[in-house]
Amino acid sequence: MKNIQKNLFDNFFKLMPTFYEMESNFLSGVYKRYGDLEGGNIIIFFARDCHLEILRKREKDLDFDLSLDKFWNNHKDVRQGKRKIILVSQETGLPKETARRKILNLIKSKHLKRIDKNKLFWEPTSENKETYMSIINEEIIYLSRFIYEQAKLLSLNLPLTKIEKEIKKNYSFYWYHYLNVQLEYIKYWQLKLNDLEMLLISLQVIIQSLNFIKKKSNDSHNLSLNKISKNLSIKDANISATSVSDITGIPRATCIRKLDKFVKLNMLEKDETSKRYYLSVNQSTLNTMLDPEWMKGKISILANFSSIVMKGLSR
Repeated sequence: MKNIQKNLFDNFFKLMPTFYEMESNFLSGVYKRYGDLEGGNIIIFFARDCHLEILRKREKDLDFDLSLDKFWNNHKDVRQGKRKIILVSQETGLPKETARRKILNLIKSKHLKRIDKNKLFWEPTSENKETYMSIINEEIIYLSRFIYEQAKLLSLNLPLTKIEKEIKKNYSFYWYHYLNVQLEYIKYWQLKLNDLEMLLISLQVIIQSLNFIKKKSNDSHNLSLNKISKNLSIKDANISATSVSDITGIPRATCIRKLDKFVKLNMLEKDETSKRYYLSVNQSTLNTMLDPEWMKGKISILANFSSIVMKGLSR
């Protein structure tokens, strides 16, 4: 665990493009399926608990099949317990009334099913079940790539295909922990930003910037934002509001409004000719992104999960 945490910390700017791409894919998928990230976050909470109930089948049967292929059969057979709105609020970081309103919307859109006052189930429609497998398979590819990049830096021989195969074989085990990480990560930013769309939008600019730095830097093993302003023109790592909208599914007008908000916060800059946005490389941004406590908050969330996956793969 300590080695993994140190690896993440020491190679933060090398590993983060892969992590941010994984997060962008995951959160964009959530946004497109549920219409907003707050409602999607509530679904993540219920899905995580569903995987936990499936995992508990191993208490009576060590050979119980947790695979992706068996998931919908397992989903049908498990009992999903009562969940009070206050618990949903605490786990997601959403205000109680927001959580209540979003739950009612999710019931109306048939993503959640209510039996009585507190008995709520994650019960996707038949149409959503049909697309679920293709979505999850794509998410497994992104997750496996992130684990693979870490393993490579730790000199562990874990082929990408082996990681994907293991996750699919013990799907509910790994997905319970994966969704737990997502809940923690999203809650972290919900409490910091109080606007999850801004998180998803900002990821697109950061991915563009980090991939540009990685491509242009001669010293790929020691990437840091400190070197950007000296060696690279970060202005070239720009992105349009249209591209952000296409990737995330967030309406273009909303993207423009929130990108302009980042400009006012002095975190992004905007080229007035091309109307494209890029990372603002000023001392304030550098201090924020390189602050050890800020980095530690992210890394501690990831390190425990990576440790669980690597232990599973090393059996």
